[in-house]
Amino acid sequence: MTRTEDRSYWNATAGEGPAFPALAGDLEVDVAIVGGGIVGVTAARLLKDRGQRVALVEARRVGRQVTGKSTAKISSQHGILYQTLERKFGQDKARLYAEAQEAGIREIARLARQYGVDADIEPTPAFVYTNDESYVEQIEKEVEVARRLGLPASLTRDTGLPFEVLQAMRWENQAQFHPTRYVAGLAATLPGEGCHVFERSRVVDYDPNRVVTDAGSVRAGAVVMATHLPLGQVGLYYSLAYPMAEPVIAAPIRRVPPGMYKNAEQPGHSIRTHRRGDQVYAIVAGSHYKPGHPDDELRYMADIERWLAAHFDAGPVEYRWINEDYSAMDSAPFIGWSSHGGNGYLVATGFAAWGISNGTAAAMIIADLATGKENGWSAIFDAARIKPVAGAGEFVKENAEVAAHLVSGYLSRKPKSYDELAPGDAAIMKIDGDNVAAFKDEDGRVHAVSAVCTHMGCLVGWNATDRTWDCPCHGSRFELSGEVIHGPATKPLGSRITG
Repeated sequence: MTRTEDRSYWNATAGEGPAFPALAGDLEVDVAIVGGGIVGVTAARLLKDRGQRVALVEARRVGRQVTGKSTAKISSQHGILYQTLERKFGQDKARLYAEAQEAGIREIARLARQYGVDADIEPTPAFVYTNDESYVEQIEKEVEVARRLGLPASLTRDTGLPFEVLQAMRWENQAQFHPTRYVAGLAATLPGEGCHVFERSRVVDYDPNRVVTDAGSVRAGAVVMATHLPLGQVGLYYSLAYPMAEPVIAAPIRRVPPGMYKNAEQPGHSIRTHRRGDQVYAIVAGSHYKPGHPDDELRYMADIERWLAAHFDAGPVEYRWINEDYSAMDSAPFIGWSSHGGNGYLVATGFAAWGISNGTAAAMIIADLATGKENGWSAIFDAARIKPVAGAGEFVKENAEVAAHLVSGYLSRKPKSYDELAPGDAAIMKIDGDNVAAFKDEDGRVHAVSAVCTHMGCLVGWNATDRTWDCPCHGSRFELSGEVIHGPATKPLGSRITG
């Protein structure tokens, strides 16, 4: 059965890539980094450039988790965001966010050039458009705010799309790339001179100066949690950022748009392209929904398939997968020390599906803080801000839904036995008094594990596209076998004997 990361177009087309050993034994370095995505690998490279000894520890394969499932837009254009940041944080801090994103774009280009990483970086404009009258004024205001913050924004109705739009904004000097090849290629430059990369090495224990796997440990002066959401209870970020999932597809197209695009209204439609040999592929993402909610997942997946076919002369969809990220309750990511005074862990989370520029900027901040330097961007990204400035109302709603999953999950619509499952069906059910997550494959074999997430005890939900169990509360993901795909959980779902 296909592993979840291999369903992504980027991972499937990246080739085997560099292979790194598993951690075995104990070592000591200056900085230990948990997580081999764009944040972890970029931070490791920047720290090595400063003469630091670094050990990067990845639970699965470098670059093939969240980064390798993204749409991979290298852009400071993040939907309709800057007017929100200016309202919540003020103009000066909103400008810091803008500067960090633009710096992230330049840093990706610099690192790829300096280290010879072939990542198919293609300069291209980024657009947000609308065909809903109620969003026209918002787009116009976003351009006004963006220009005030120094961003390369302008209004236009000439988008190059195969349909008319009511209004759009265009961002110049943006780019798109192959994220898996970029991260894996950059990681290949790390080993040596006291630096290490370890794959297939899941961290199961940790403190601010040590990380431990089943086969070894790393002691360090600082520990970076570059793990999508910090593991376990670190910083309690699961209470400050909520998980969001989105369907993504890739298909060959003949009508190729000349930029990257996202609409402002719902349902969401995001499109960018990638040339593979003589064929151009569209990478299309849809509306966000809560992980583990298969009804929303399937509805939004079907929507983007219809939209792509209707407008871009597309061939059959060849890849389907689910990407996931976290949205901070006040709209600004948490980047930096998890507690005040340079104590705790260095963290980066809450990118709200804009993890390429944010992740690179986060690595730049982390490299500064880990080496005792101040970073001016920290004023907006401060990871130890005790009370986020705004957004509490939406978060109350999110937490109410979390509480509902803690209590009942999907028990109201459960089958009563494995026999009631048809091939290809999944369900949460009660078996001998326990909550069980069960899937029956096309051969009639039942895959059953505990339905209780090992992070905080929520009941997991089904991901029909990737065939994984995803936690709606805090975003942990698990294979059918119960193996952790990514945290904050660090322990697998318990297995069940199916007879």
